Amino acid sequence: MKVKKPRGIRHDRDCSRCKVRGIKCDLNRPRCQGCLQGGEACSYPQRVVWVDDKKKSSPKGTSPRIPEETPASGFTKSASINLYGFVDLLDTFCQQIQSSSRDIPEEGIQLITRTLSFARSRIQDANNKESLQSHLVALTNLSQVIQSAHPIALFGIATFAMFEVCCGSFGNWHCHLQGARSLLDLHCQHKADLDALCGEISGLADVLAYLVWFDVTGALVRESPLIFEDWHRATLSAVFFDSVGCPADTFDLLVYLAKHRDSHGMNPIDLSARAMAQILHFNPGDSSDRNLAATVYRGAAAIMAFSCAGINTADLLASKYHSNVVSSMVDRACQAIAEIPSSSRFYVHLATPAYLTGMSASTAQQCEIIRGFWRNCQSCEFPRYPDAEAQCERRWRICGVGFSVD
Repeated sequence: MKVKKPRGIRHDRDCSRCKVRGIKCDLNRPRCQGCLQGGEACSYPQRVVWVDDKKKSSPKGTSPRIPEETPASGFTKSASINLYGFVDLLDTFCQQIQSSSRDIPEEGIQLITRTLSFARSRIQDANNKESLQSHLVALTNLSQVIQSAHPIALFGIATFAMFEVCCGSFGNWHCHLQGARSLLDLHCQHKADLDALCGEISGLADVLAYLVWFDVTGALVRESPLIFEDWHRATLSAVFFDSVGCPADTFDLLVYLAKHRDSHGMNPIDLSARAMAQILHFNPGDSSDRNLAATVYRGAAAIMAFSCAGINTADLLASKYHSNVVSSMVDRACQAIAEIPSSSRFYVHLATPAYLTGMSASTAQQCEIIRGFWRNCQSCEFPRYPDAEAQCERRWRICGVGFSVD
């Protein structure tokens, strides 16, 4: 009888940190427990999957198949480094920049390539030497292009704004947006100017879409005025709304609330009607990620509208009614947040509606769901929103809610 060799522990699947230290890795994705507890970056080896000899030869007239790199987690490589689709956007722009009809200075071309290098290294590991060096190089290059007032600098500004959104104080990314608006004002005074500029510089409309999106979401969190105008927001397309999971009509309501939030003259009846329009779009029978994300956005918009309506009415009975509806909407939004998987492409885009929902939480269970959302965002491969949970916790302490449920 042939004796089988004892099976040893496979270390080729361990994360890089555990492998170097020679300790057992629990292989949890996207971050193992050891790295998570130690607050360190966690990366796994990638397998290169080649086609076999029988499939190497392509049919006549077709291109040969390119080998694909597939991480052990099963996600595609692009999914692991693609942050808000922005890296892909920069990559595409680098390829198209030479075909642009506008004269791009050499420092502008360098800015895009160096910003792309910075973005990739920053996503992989924020604290390694390469990331810090590429950050300094990209920032220096950006300063040079800004001094020349060339609109290509908007790509660099948007990239740094994106990382500020993810890694800085939650909601406080307006400094980058104000700089972008000042630069844009040198070239565009109305929609026709903007359309012409976007026609000359490929990819610029996509970049501006991110900037105006950050503007609205940041204004709602900070309770501060909007930086961009309506004609700037016209750059937002159906494709963009689909990528973040927010219905276009919900975004229109969020813009309205951001514009008039400090106005005590808002009509409570009008606000209630706008909120009800969002509620009527709820589809409880659809458990798809897209519908759950839309529910979170619609719920957060309805919460804000009903809250403002309750504040602006002198009728105590109506105010109590608005309060009860808000509590119900928080429950509905929290339920959707709890149901949508953290692996969904919409998950990280729900930060602002999750925050707005959390600010109106009134039960420990609601607070626990919002806590779970922030912690999932922190435990992903690229941790996001470091102080968002703390901001919610401060609000809950003031209101006397948020104690953990048994």
